[in-house]
Amino acid sequence: MRYLLVPILVVMGIVAYAQPANNNFAGAIDVTGLIGTCSSDALYTTVAATADLNAGSCWNTGGAPVRNVWFRFVAPGGQVNITVDVGGSKGTQQRTQLALWQSDGTTPVACNRYVFNGDDVSLGSVSLSMGDTYYISVDVQSAGYAGTFTLCMSSVVDYDYYEGAIDVTGLINSCSADAAYTTVGGTTDKNAASCWNTGATPLYNRWFKFTAPASGRIN
Repeated sequence: MRYLLVPILVVMGIVAYAQPANNNFAGAIDVTGLIGTCSSDALYTTVAATADLNAGSCWNTGGAPVRNVWFRFVAPGGQVNITVDVGGSKGTQQRTQLALWQSDGTTPVACNRYVFNGDDVSLGSVSLSMGDTYYISVDVQSAGYAGTFTLCMSSVVDYDYYEGAIDVTGLINSCSADAAYTTVGGTTDKNAASCWNTGATPLYNRWFKFTAPASGRIN
């Protein structure tokens, strides 16, 4: 029995640290079918992945990817929203980096990364061409933060973009639930207001919309 145990342990070690199937751009997993839903919990991983192609423009990985893995999808329309969900049953990954690329895997479309270690990270775009193929890369800030994650996708952007503004007409003369909204993880969209002290552009702006009441007054 002693002689049989050694090769079994070796095989187990290889399985435990095998590179993900989507470790490289060429092996990107087609997730077109995920649009409008999410993968199974913690289905994907950056554990044992290696660096491939470029880091996203907003990543803080030192100018190169660390353990990025790849996905691809065919755009159903002009918009997409992508979320890497972690924490609890969703996955063990931390300090997530996320980027969206054109079909060559090197021309950037959108980028976002964590603010706090365990953040879910989302990005969106309103400039896709229907029927074209796009690529997603998911990475971590350093190797020690690699782990499992859940991937969610939508064919419409959220309130990080003007086009996804949340209708808050029903809140007139009232308030939202406490802490219902956040600028954490937001990205720059359109213009800064004339009175803002953010420089010429917004920083983490979110969007809302409402229909003016008949009185024409609002506070």
